[in-house]
Amino acid sequence: MHQSAHQQYWVSPIAGDWDVTRQNEVLSHHGRKRDAVNAAARLAQANQPSIVTIQRRDGSIETRRFYGKGPVASR
Repeated sequence: MHQSAHQQYWVSPIAGDWDVTRQNEVLSHHGRKRDAVNAAARLAQANQPSIVTIQRRDGSIETRRFYGKGPVASR
């Protein structure tokens, strides 16, 4: 049975700013976290199924957002 791999995007702090990455490749660089989150969400929506992992300034994981078919985040 074939299972689609999720595209995984990360919103990560870097030197006071925010990067959007996929497989260790920087896709975009932003001065504001919300701009980075919006950019990652647009990429994820266009490349479903996808997961966006959003980090806090200290590098810990704040949340994960799922786009398309895939696991549902528990609350």
